[in-house]
Amino acid sequence: MDQKTQDRREIDTPFRRTSNGTAYRLIESNLSADSQPLVLLHGGAGSWEHWILNVDALATRFRVFAVDLPCYGDSEALPWDTPVPDYLGAVEDAIREMTGNASAIHFGGFSFGGFIAADMAVRLGQQTASLSMTGGAGYGRPEGRGFTLDSRRRMAERLDREPTRDELWAMHKENLGKLMLWDKTKIDDWAVGMQARNVARTRFDSRRLSWAEGTPDRLAQLTCPVAVIYGEHDAAAIPPIQERFRLCREARPDVRTELIPDCGHWAMYEAPDATNALLLDFHGGAICAG
Repeated sequence: MDQKTQDRREIDTPFRRTSNGTAYRLIESNLSADSQPLVLLHGGAGSWEHWILNVDALATRFRVFAVDLPCYGDSEALPWDTPVPDYLGAVEDAIREMTGNASAIHFGGFSFGGFIAADMAVRLGQQTASLSMTGGAGYGRPEGRGFTLDSRRRMAERLDREPTRDELWAMHKENLGKLMLWDKTKIDDWAVGMQARNVARTRFDSRRLSWAEGTPDRLAQLTCPVAVIYGEHDAAAIPPIQERFRLCREARPDVRTELIPDCGHWAMYEAPDATNALLLDFHGGAICAG
């Protein structure tokens, strides 16, 4: 069976590393050598696996670079207290290297990765061909959020002992239901295992960027097509989705805003067909415009 037709969750996808230790997967179909790159950036406590149900569909039009951001997944770590400008500079260096500093680069970011994608789009200027942010962050602290995500440390303090493997599994499943997925039936064993793996390999506090207020300001500096996308029931969207849309339209009146129905924050996993169709339409249209 052709690898593209398989469920990528069931196969190993080898990674490469840039000279600064940033890991990425390159997924490409039988495209021409000059096909444009689409760089996908994941959410907090995540890895490229946030995009695992999307990379093959997107690779029908693009050379897809699914990145593990520094200090996540298979990427090497930076010091915990690395200043934010230095962290973003390392991401920029890695993207320029992996894409060969291409003249037209598309960006897709999820959550924390949405903020970083917007920052990269500004940094690369005229090289940026399009930017999409799905469940994007960067609108300030989530004041009044009605839930708290659990952690191994909090659980150990409550229990006065280290939690068991089964207890940690239940914790990760509950956290996915609180923040990531609206339809609890979509919380399958692969998703829980992914969450456990990625949390264990997280070596950077994504809130330093996710809870900043810089996304609209960055959109105001861009001339490329921009799409702001949310799952209809995104629990991470505080301030709420329509307020985020308003802030983005004030910054970029021509921004494309989209709601994906019947899903939550991690729309790419919960509603992959709808998300893939939307991203192909948006980024593919930017190829035509280019």
